[in-house]
Amino acid sequence: MMKRYILTILLVLFSSQIWAEDEIQGLQLAEAPINRTDIASIKRGAKFFATNCMSCHTLNYLKYDKLVKEAGITTDNKPISLNGVTPPDLSLEAEARGVNWIYTYLHGFYKDSKTASGVNNIIFPGTAMPNIVGPYQGEQVLVEKPTYDLLHQIQWYDLVKLEKQGSMTPEQFDETIADLVNFLAYAASPFHAEQQRIGYWVLGFLIILFVLMYLLKKEYWKDVKRRD
Repeated sequence: MMKRYILTILLVLFSSQIWAEDEIQGLQLAEAPINRTDIASIKRGAKFFATNCMSCHTLNYLKYDKLVKEAGITTDNKPISLNGVTPPDLSLEAEARGVNWIYTYLHGFYKDSKTASGVNNIIFPGTAMPNIVGPYQGEQVLVEKPTYDLLHQIQWYDLVKLEKQGSMTPEQFDETIADLVNFLAYAASPFHAEQQRIGYWVLGFLIILFVLMYLLKKEYWKDVKRRD
């Protein structure tokens, strides 16, 4: 468990430069519509990951449970190098970068003939990752960056537009990516829902304990005052 925490901290520190660049650009990330308690969504995301992502990315720190096994995901596969860059392990990516970053990143690919892969990304310029979601989303192109006041937050969808639709409608693609991000959030913290549930019980117990201790204190001091 300590190893997971150390890796999370290192990933956060490593990612801080990218986050700073996003803040300088004033880009507003999308709000990932995920639900960590939606097991059906997590399972769909796991299957999409197994089909489209597992050949390049690893999940070495993911707890190997029934859900992972049903999706056909293994935790000991070796990543391949893409243009000299080894794809990151995604076990802790949602904790390190945040679900909104991942959701926006997967929506932000656009055609760029200057790159080796033929695509680029609005929030990670120069990414070595090919656009594996392109067949589903379609082809996007970069539009002229809107001119706003420096304090204005630019929405990610202001920077790209869909030129050719893929096998999914935009609504279907949004749902699929939400499922995938939901699974990655689960991979980073498999016990999140359980911890949240236990947390409510703990808070309830502490509230009841506080009331009982307060009543006990009043009863105790009542006797002390009488002796005085």
